[in-house]
Amino acid sequence: MNITDKKSNPEHAHPLVVGHRGGFDSSLPENSIGLFDFTYENACSKPIGIEFDIRESASGSLFIMHDSTVDRTTKGIGKINSLKDDYIKTLFLKDRNGNLTNGKIPMFSEVLQHFKDKNIMLMLDVKGKIYPEVIKMVVDMKMESKCILLTFSQNNTKLVKESTGTILISALIVNKAGWQSILNLQIPARQLIAYVNKETPQEVKNEILQNNVLVMTDISESIYNNSKHYEPEYYKNILAKMQLGIMITDYPVFVNKLFCTE
Repeated sequence: MNITDKKSNPEHAHPLVVGHRGGFDSSLPENSIGLFDFTYENACSKPIGIEFDIRESASGSLFIMHDSTVDRTTKGIGKINSLKDDYIKTLFLKDRNGNLTNGKIPMFSEVLQHFKDKNIMLMLDVKGKIYPEVIKMVVDMKMESKCILLTFSQNNTKLVKESTGTILISALIVNKAGWQSILNLQIPARQLIAYVNKETPQEVKNEILQNNVLVMTDISESIYNNSKHYEPEYYKNILAKMQLGIMITDYPVFVNKLFCTE
């Protein structure tokens, strides 16, 4: 499946399902290679997507960590950008129940290498002003076709557009003015993904689809459904109503199975 292919019959489309921080279908530590593997191996339809967060250490290395500090997900203390690699590499991750595991904080390079030959899409949530470093690593490892760069501001979208003509770019669009600003950047439709949410007007969503741009949204079960997955029809209805090409969810294994080819 090529996620940039537009579906002529959205009601029967198979979206790219993306696991937020790797997904929460198991108790494995978020943003860990162990969890990424669990999601990949248990997906019955591929490619499957993995979303994760990238931060820079005080040593200039790129690590996978959602929070700005290591406090919540490890027994360590401190902000990633003030910690040296030697210390970060001594830390072990906690699982979702707070238990210490033997999992380490992954480096971005390790994740790219680990999934280099697998049928997967990696969604990169870049924290801080490190887009150039992230893009360079993706290009150096020849992973452009397997990565999506999230951008949440026009400045970042413009920066990424000027830095790569091959990696898919996600732009957050919440209103008409925001959509027009993205159009002004003249990103090719094949490279652009429109990240919409509950506030995005329907008329804007319609214009996005008319421009043959892939639509993506985040289900955010942890925020809107007490960290539980919805019933199957909920996801299917959203897919059909919004004509989604990509669906981000906290439960990628569960949701992916809803769209498997029989």
